[in-house]
Amino acid sequence: MTPVAIGVIGCGAISDAYFRTLPQFAHCAVRACADLDLGRAQAKAEKWSIPTACSVEQLLADPSIELVLNLTVPQAHFEIDRRCLLAGKHVYSEKPMCVTLEQADELISLSEQLQLRIGCAPDTQLSGWVQTARGLIDEGAIGRPIAAHAYMWMGGHETWHPNPEFYYLAGGGPMLDMGPYYVAAHLD
Repeated sequence: MTPVAIGVIGCGAISDAYFRTLPQFAHCAVRACADLDLGRAQAKAEKWSIPTACSVEQLLADPSIELVLNLTVPQAHFEIDRRCLLAGKHVYSEKPMCVTLEQADELISLSEQLQLRIGCAPDTQLSGWVQTARGLIDEGAIGRPIAAHAYMWMGGHETWHPNPEFYYLAGGGPMLDMGPYYVAAHLD
């Protein structure tokens, strides 16, 4: 099987988790990374042995890149995803897909029209803990669930993120940043 050639747009705080994990999957190969700050892309390319660090435009113009992993801030997801699709690339974004439902509908429609795949994190519904819980519920281990609650207790994002400003803009905040993990893990 030939690995899917992946290009990463956005080399900020979350990118290390992806750069560390993706090489564990034989069907994935990160071939390029891009960022508005070319120096940041070059540093990640060097750190993680990624063959190419380039501009967003160069990454989108590269015919060998099949899928783009969009790790930009939520406010940029719509425009980057749209540009990826128009460049003929499949796209997977960090969450949320977009900051409005209308933007998400437009991207889904465009991906269908162009016969390209689009997806976004969180992929936690595929994790061991969610799958274990799903299996136990399906087996009837706890009876029929009628409600669920999710809580997140922590200080603001500035306590752990090196550049937390975007969390306080439209499209950020706890519901659109952390909420998707809990909503995506719903167990019907």
